[in-house]
Amino acid sequence: MLRAAALELFEERGYDRTTVGDIAARADLTERTFFRYFTDKREVLFSGSGALQELLVQTVTSAPDWAAPIDTVAAALEATSAVFVERRDFARQRHALIVAHPELQDAS
Repeated sequence: MLRAAALELFEERGYDRTTVGDIAARADLTERTFFRYFTDKREVLFSGSGALQELLVQTVTSAPDWAAPIDTVAAALEATSAVFVERRDFARQRHALIVAHPELQDAS
């Protein structure tokens, strides 16, 4: 809900002209509720990468010793495929915003 509201506003007004208050209001929530989920508006775009990295690492480290490296990598990519399918639309919107706003490019 917050992520969708943020993306809508970033596209409508631009990243720089969108405040946390705007995002919270669009989602019909308070700023305080926003900060329970995100530390700032930038995190709306970049949160979740740690969980993806953890899934990759966990899959690689739990591979059997006898597994070929390529099979281990394939298993890790397969484990993350559901995440990518689920977030495809978000990823496309996020990429467009990052390309349009150079200040976001150092965090991607």
